[in-house]
Amino acid sequence: MAYIAMARKWRPESFQDMVGQDHIAKTIENAIQGGRLHHAFLFTGTRGVGKTSSARILARTLNCSGGNPLSPCGKCPSCKDISGGTPMDVIEIDAASNTGVDNMRDILEKTQYTPMIGKYKIFVIDEVHMLSKGAFNALLKTLEEPPPHVIFIFATTEVNKVPQTILSRVQRFDFKRLSPEQISGRLRFICEQEGIQADRETLALFAEKADGSMRDALTYFDQVYAFTGKTMDEASVRQILGIPPNDLYFELIQAIADHQVKGCFAVIEKSYQMGLELSPLLDGFAKFLRNLLYIRVGDVDAESLNISPTLFGKLQNAVPEISNGDILRIAKMLTDLQGSLRYASHPRLLVETTLARMAWLDRITDLKKALAAMNSPTNTAANADKKKITPAPKAPPGPPSAPEMIPEPEFDPGDFKIEFDEPFTPAVEADSRYEICGKWPQIVKNLYHDSDNGFFASNLEHTTLEHGDFAVTPFPLTLRFPAKAAFGHKEITSRKDYQERLIRILEDRLQTVVTIQMEIDSETSGGKTPRSPWEKDLAGDPVLKSFAEIFELELFETKRRSRAAEPSEISCSEND
Repeated sequence: MAYIAMARKWRPESFQDMVGQDHIAKTIENAIQGGRLHHAFLFTGTRGVGKTSSARILARTLNCSGGNPLSPCGKCPSCKDISGGTPMDVIEIDAASNTGVDNMRDILEKTQYTPMIGKYKIFVIDEVHMLSKGAFNALLKTLEEPPPHVIFIFATTEVNKVPQTILSRVQRFDFKRLSPEQISGRLRFICEQEGIQADRETLALFAEKADGSMRDALTYFDQVYAFTGKTMDEASVRQILGIPPNDLYFELIQAIADHQVKGCFAVIEKSYQMGLELSPLLDGFAKFLRNLLYIRVGDVDAESLNISPTLFGKLQNAVPEISNGDILRIAKMLTDLQGSLRYASHPRLLVETTLARMAWLDRITDLKKALAAMNSPTNTAANADKKKITPAPKAPPGPPSAPEMIPEPEFDPGDFKIEFDEPFTPAVEADSRYEICGKWPQIVKNLYHDSDNGFFASNLEHTTLEHGDFAVTPFPLTLRFPAKAAFGHKEITSRKDYQERLIRILEDRLQTVVTIQMEIDSETSGGKTPRSPWEKDLAGDPVLKSFAEIFELELFETKRRSRAAEPSEISCSEND
């Protein structure tokens, strides 16, 4: 008997055998049981997820005369006719090779004939998006009002190319991309039925390579099976499918961590000697970084990542000197490299130079901690003491001697420098302790443009900011309100969220911890408290004063208006 490929041999025979498409199987089964079967279906999704297989299962189910209406029996005349490969009541058309309007007219002419064996005459049109505009137009009328014995099933990978007039006349089902766990589970079942020995890590390689397509996974599985026979191992799968070994990625990440550019180049050379392409190498390194980051920051295990416990343990202990922020920077450079690789005239050079940049990167440091260290009173005093030290007198010249080892200078936070791979722009511009008070009016002005801080900024409009001792931490600041802005002082002091927002704004500016005191200016001029324009208006207008007392009015904000032109300054012509 001729050998049957795995993808054909293990094609699903019923909706119960479908993997990862339970939502579609359940919907169709409910429609069959309830007698609400539509006359046209559209199956869409990426390649190899079961669209054509589901169309054949639906055709067999509808025409089966067995006892179970939801599962083909495989023994009735209709099931045998379909299994024979040339069914009379199920017509499959490849739209890629039958695109014209004449092809569609031939198909529609067959809809007039009743089925010969089963209950329905079913037309399965694969890659329906390849039909021409004329073919779609010829299909419209029949698709809207087909004969009662006709059912259309369309399949496509590019549903965006199907006209809206067609989509409005069909029931659409979107097939999902299969997860690695679903593919591995199906392959494990096939291994049990075929007597093939393969561990979990080996089957995970097929699922990873297939990228959501069960048909691709079975094709790769068949290819390796022809090489290994009944015993599959990870090394054989990697060799046949061109998948780089994990040891290569551990070498690469360690070379980057050690700033060893030569080690990065050695990894590229080793991959070339193995016959590996650059694209699979970079794809594998991206997944390696993803697993490494997930293990560090997420509550995951080996099963959720679909990797072996041994690999999981190695990733847990890999490159502790590289922080999560460093991994993110490396991943960003890697994705940029993958995007530009297809356009490179010298791909290997581009990959090697990018890996060299990764290796030359310095480890990132928390900016707030570094700035706080520079502004700390301990550091300020230490720098001052260093400046007071008098250098020792020079010794008289003597005979030349062996060169002495110069000790490395001690780390000085005041001289600390932070280097970035790209220019760093903080979300809020940092000011020194000497600058913050001078920039306070501009800070308040900028708050007006923030929708969340506009009302808050109006309470700070007439305030001034005064600083305390520069060497003290937390840095003491005093927010002074003039007498006319007492309402703003009341709003700030009575609302805790305003106070917290103000402290957060100042700490973001200074990159250090601050304390705030709020006072009202009570300075007098000539023994009398200066009166604001509002107070002067109250004193000169009894009606306004009475109105303010009745409604308990308080001054909220004052704005200066431009002086209007006097009547004598306005010139009018006689015709006006």
